[in-house]
Amino acid sequence: MSRLVPSNRFFHVFRKIPEFELLPGPTVTFISEVDLTEIEQLRQAAAEQKPSYTAFVIKALALALREFPYANQRICRRAWVPFAKARLQRFEHCDIAVAAERDVDGVESAAFVDIARDANEKTLTEITKWLRELSKSDATTNQQWQEFSTVIERFPGWLALFLIRLPYLVPRLWERYRGAAAMVTSPAKYGVDTVAACWSWPVGVSFGLVKERPVVKDGQIKACPTFNLICNFDRRIMAGAQAGRFFATIVKNLEAAKSTLA
Repeated sequence: MSRLVPSNRFFHVFRKIPEFELLPGPTVTFISEVDLTEIEQLRQAAAEQKPSYTAFVIKALALALREFPYANQRICRRAWVPFAKARLQRFEHCDIAVAAERDVDGVESAAFVDIARDANEKTLTEITKWLRELSKSDATTNQQWQEFSTVIERFPGWLALFLIRLPYLVPRLWERYRGAAAMVTSPAKYGVDTVAACWSWPVGVSFGLVKERPVVKDGQIKACPTFNLICNFDRRIMAGAQAGRFFATIVKNLEAAKSTLA
């Protein structure tokens, strides 16, 4: 026995965004198990608050974007211009979008993104502080969530969907509401080891549960803290070799955190 669940505004919008923006066909996914030994040493040595794993990933990703500018761009489609060709939009700042879920009564899929601006220039402590503020924010303290939820709750469905789609089509609005080319998300706190998905951003990075796993070091098997790092990228932005160098740099930044991220 079953029943039809009444529709709600958030469901209407969240159903349409993937249908409109996600293109799983031209994307490729890389996965690597990352040794977090140096990251754990930095976390243990932190005097006040431990930098979060997400902060390390954001910083490592932002530094890789700075080193490989070809990864920090997206394809822009100007649908309102007849016969206009798609063009590349290259970003000058290493801004990282971060996904954040929100509890809304009767809604199972309420989430939004906020932007860690110029993440390559911020310290791990600054990024961690920003992430903690983001996790506790609401419509009175976070402008991104305030504007996003207001559009969904107060405008007719067709108009809300049009407004939320606009950043995908307008380069200036993409920078304002979506950041640059990359986003970070993690299901680790729910016990998930690996998530492989495509995203609205050309580069989507996620990581799974941190736990001790067997790692070979100096010819011996040792138990080391690791997580699975996953990078999904738009193959039209960069080819496999270029993407491989970009992804390997993110991994290197994380595994050599004392020299690259501290």
